[in-house]
Amino acid sequence: MAPYANEIYHFFAKPLLIQMQSQNASIISTKLTATFIVPLKITLFCAFIISLPLIFWQIWLFVAPGLYSKEKFFIFWTLVIGYVLFILGVVFVYILVFPIIFNFFISMTPVDVGLMVDISSYLEMIIGLFLAFGFAFQIPIILVTLVKFRWVQLKTVEKNRPYLIVISFVLGAILTPPDVISQILLAAPMILLFELGIFFSRKISID
Repeated sequence: MAPYANEIYHFFAKPLLIQMQSQNASIISTKLTATFIVPLKITLFCAFIISLPLIFWQIWLFVAPGLYSKEKFFIFWTLVIGYVLFILGVVFVYILVFPIIFNFFISMTPVDVGLMVDISSYLEMIIGLFLAFGFAFQIPIILVTLVKFRWVQLKTVEKNRPYLIVISFVLGAILTPPDVISQILLAAPMILLFELGIFFSRKISID
């Protein structure tokens, strides 16, 4: 068993457990192996996220010698800021999104229904949300990169802003649980990050 796997699992289960107190609900395991596999998977997920800087650094050592100084500067800071934005997305989910959506779903439980959440389905849900928000928070970096290398014109992006807002809500509906609150919680940051990407893209275009 990975060291501290149970403690790490409890950390990620805490937002749900707090919301469950009002309903006397509990987390259950419908598979005997899940009590071992789920904490291990969460630990491996955390280990992968923590090790990303080292992975990026090894890739950087391989790629950097073939780049010009300006390209080195841009790509290096793109990787650094992209990783920071991914972590911010994960933190945003844990601190803000989890309490809101868990409270919503639990409050919708009928009076005569005993709520029990399967540990495996909970794992799939939280990792899916972490990845969805983590990648959504990459929007500024992606947009700036596209404009920087002139793969996309900034005027074209600004012209199609209304369509991108609609796409944000569509992606919010696809990547989150089937409720309006989760959709808005993902779409709203995506729209704000899109505007942030436009702002920095203008700065690059001016420079």
